[in-house]
Amino acid sequence: MFERKLSEKEVDLINKIIQFIEEKHSGSEGHDYSHVLEVARYSIQIAERISEKVDPFILITGALFHDIGRVDAPSGRLHGLLGGSIAEGFLKTTWVEPDAIKKICSIVVRHTPTSMLPPLSTEEKIVFDADALDRLGLMGMLRGIMGKAGSIKEILEDRLEKRKQDFSKLHFKESEELGRALYKETLMLIKLIDNSLARRIRNIEELKLPV
Repeated sequence: MFERKLSEKEVDLINKIIQFIEEKHSGSEGHDYSHVLEVARYSIQIAERISEKVDPFILITGALFHDIGRVDAPSGRLHGLLGGSIAEGFLKTTWVEPDAIKKICSIVVRHTPTSMLPPLSTEEKIVFDADALDRLGLMGMLRGIMGKAGSIKEILEDRLEKRKQDFSKLHFKESEELGRALYKETLMLIKLIDNSLARRIRNIEELKLPV
């Protein structure tokens, strides 16, 4: 649950951050502006359902900045660490106190397993879960294959295996409740894609030349 309401000053800064994020993510593919806003929306929904106290400004700001490290980066492998640095640079130009900046940047760093630093605080776990929820379902799976290099088989097999694991890694039962329908949709899509991929591979192997 949220421990308090946002102040006018916090709302004003959040709106400025949204404008900044929208501009920076305008050229992104799978991790575009709509993904960032969806993660922020899921984060708010999870926070409203859990019993742990959550600081709304820390949470929402962390969710908005969570993928900023992907913008114009050649690879997403270090996007959590890079994003934390970018968020820190932005927030240091504002009125936000150093302790709050540290908490927000930690959300950005720890929202992704690629940082090798698992989420610890409640806010960090919420954004981690929210990001995972937006990888589920048809839209999440489509996002996951956008911009990926390799054969269809390689891309799909990699993405499908990762999507199977996302639901089991959620930290809160409230996150599971929010994502259960999406997870069922994901399993249905995985089965459909698996069958289509197997048929495609079989057809290629059985290619008959007109001789």
